[in-house]
Amino acid sequence: MDTKKPKCSQNPAEDISECRAAWMGQEDFAECLCQGPNTCQFALPFGYAFLCQHPRVREIVDNTSKPLQEVQV
Repeated sequence: MDTKKPKCSQNPAEDISECRAAWMGQEDFAECLCQGPNTCQFALPFGYAFLCQHPRVREIVDNTSKPLQEVQV
C-alpha cells in the first residue's frame, strides 16, 4: 500500500482532481492531506496540520475516498 501523500494541485481554484482532505471530528473542519499544502491558497496552517478552506471542500473530501480515475473536476 502506497502511503505517500499526493502533491498539491497546481491550480486548486480550477482543478480539484488532485486535492485530498478528510474531516476532522465534525464536518466543519477538513484537514488537507496533500504534500506541500503551504503553497495552496486555500490551506490554513493549524498547529501541525493544514485546514482546507476551499469553497468545494465537501467535494474534495468525497473525492478522497474514490480512486483517482473516478474523481470529477
